[in-house]
Amino acid sequence: MTSSVNNKHLFLFNACEQGDLETIKTHLNSQSSFEICSIRDENQATLLHYASRYGYLHILKYFIEIKYIDISQLHTEHGATCAHDAAVCDQTEILQYIFHHSKKLHWTVRDELGNTPLHLAANYNSLNVLHYLLEKEYADPHNQSYNGFLAIHYAAEHAHNDCIKLLLSKSPDIINKQTNQLITPLHLACQNGSLETIQLLISNGANFKVRNQNGSNCLHIACQNSHLNIVQWLIEKQNANINEFDYMNSTPIHYAAANGNEHIINYLLDKQAKIIIDNNGNTPLHVAAENGHHNVCVVLIERNCCSLLAVNNQQLTAADLAENSGYSSLANELRLRSNPSLLQKATVVRLVIKKRNVPRLDASCQVNEEDLMINNYSATQLNHQIEIQNGQHILINKGDISTSTSNLEDKVNDFIPRSSVVAVPKIQLNIRQNGI
Repeated sequence: MTSSVNNKHLFLFNACEQGDLETIKTHLNSQSSFEICSIRDENQATLLHYASRYGYLHILKYFIEIKYIDISQLHTEHGATCAHDAAVCDQTEILQYIFHHSKKLHWTVRDELGNTPLHLAANYNSLNVLHYLLEKEYADPHNQSYNGFLAIHYAAEHAHNDCIKLLLSKSPDIINKQTNQLITPLHLACQNGSLETIQLLISNGANFKVRNQNGSNCLHIACQNSHLNIVQWLIEKQNANINEFDYMNSTPIHYAAANGNEHIINYLLDKQAKIIIDNNGNTPLHVAAENGHHNVCVVLIERNCCSLLAVNNQQLTAADLAENSGYSSLANELRLRSNPSLLQKATVVRLVIKKRNVPRLDASCQVNEEDLMINNYSATQLNHQIEIQNGQHILINKGDISTSTSNLEDKVNDFIPRSSVVAVPKIQLNIRQNGI
């Protein structure tokens, strides 16, 4: 019991939770049904709701048969009746009693979202109640909530496989039913990430190619929710199209980039996924940068998939989008990568800080960079190349040379250069023409 319940009535809710009828009788025998119904918790649940949740039939009978409370008139702030609460908590005996004694409460009773006890039983894996509703109350698995959800949608969303099997045994045709937003049970299973549930649904006829209202199919959704094993299974076992696009021309790699999963990005690229521009002119690099996903940006750049200089329909680069979204550090890194002269200049300033022990903001004023290049920095060409490479490795490890002064002095020798030259991503001039 939460402390937010009125302390005056806390002991009564506790009594309902514990099945303590004597305490309830002692304090409520003289109270009217109206007064009893006015005792509520912070969610407007009554004592009868609690008795229904915890399965104490003798307490519920006391309120209904002795105190003559009309249970059909009791709703929480979200419209849940005692029948809904009994379904959530898998209290079959309570539900039977409620339906038998109330002419107004049936399996079709709805909460504020249009959910029936059947929906909630599937949502909370109340298998006994679900079986009772289907077998004894003849509940219809086709029944939809106000947003178009069937009970099987809730079961699939939460990987309640036994509930799915029971619902399909009664109505096999619900397997590909769509909500108001055209969401299927399989879409929700891919969102949840349960491979077992996905395999169960597909073995019963679920179609992984069906699209929701945005044109997203199961592969898009699995990428969007970072379920690498689901992505692999759909591509390798179900032959899902790795380049399938939604209604905005976004492909699975756009979805993975938006969510920041470099593992899925690498997998898709290994499987020869194409880099396609969406309807806004965005490459996956634009999408990753706009969402601040540094690691994904690094993968896309280092695998030479996307041009740092490519602009979208608003003439914005990936760095521009990162800046506009508040990821200034990432924006600076992308600009440094796209312009080697900026990288070299940043490296020079870093050396000024290191060798002359001056603040970052004063470095360019106190030391002539050209002189420094000749006298201190370019002692040998090899040292020059090593320092530039060290600067590039700092970028890879999220060190922002252009704006940060922290630990710059210590990082000069922390990184081993990959080679003696700076790798500069090629500009893809035909990105718009060929979608690559």
